[in-house]
Amino acid sequence: MLDSNIFKKLARGPQVVLIKDAAFVSAFTGLNPGDKVIDAGAGSGWLTVYLASIVGKEGSVTAYERRTEFAEIASKNIVKAGFESVAKVKVADIFLGIEETDLDLITLDLAGSPAVLKFAINSLKPKGYVVGFCPNIEQAKDFVIAGEEVGFTHIKTVECDEREWLIRPQGCRPVTMGLRHTSFLTFLRKPKEKLPEIKDNLENQQSEKTETISQSNETDLIK
Repeated sequence: MLDSNIFKKLARGPQVVLIKDAAFVSAFTGLNPGDKVIDAGAGSGWLTVYLASIVGKEGSVTAYERRTEFAEIASKNIVKAGFESVAKVKVADIFLGIEETDLDLITLDLAGSPAVLKFAINSLKPKGYVVGFCPNIEQAKDFVIAGEEVGFTHIKTVECDEREWLIRPQGCRPVTMGLRHTSFLTFLRKPKEKLPEIKDNLENQQSEKTETISQSNETDLIK
């Protein structure tokens, strides 16, 4: 079992994924021991540590981070948390592609994440998940649209609005200060169907659309 207090001891460089949002990822994807995961935009590695605690030694978590200074922080945090046999940090640009295949989950916490989805769908198992972290709802919308264009199914987009309460004999109320909204989490899932079939359907739809436009133009010329 992961001691949640470990995050108080980990180094913090770039912005981190908090435990409240990380828990949504595991809960809504059904992440299990033995699963293979990619965590892109590792930053300080907090999400990598959390995911490693679930997949265990039978699974693996590979964190993509293109900035060496962030990769160093994440790597040290992984060792400090005791998951160096499960998780590793790869200094690489995920926008150039994903080498790993047969993945159960890909998390994307980086600007421009919709551009990675064309690689993600080929690296995931059928019914595998990709989860995008988006600060703004407009970015979440773009993520969904881009995902559906390459064949993903949009499962849900949520936020975890944590509200802590002060419990006292003289009365109970919400605490005065607190961190509420942190990110929108968008869950996309790869269908059971093979990608080539999805691609063929998209090409057929585009062909039908082109043919309809062509016929419409011919009618206008006759008029």
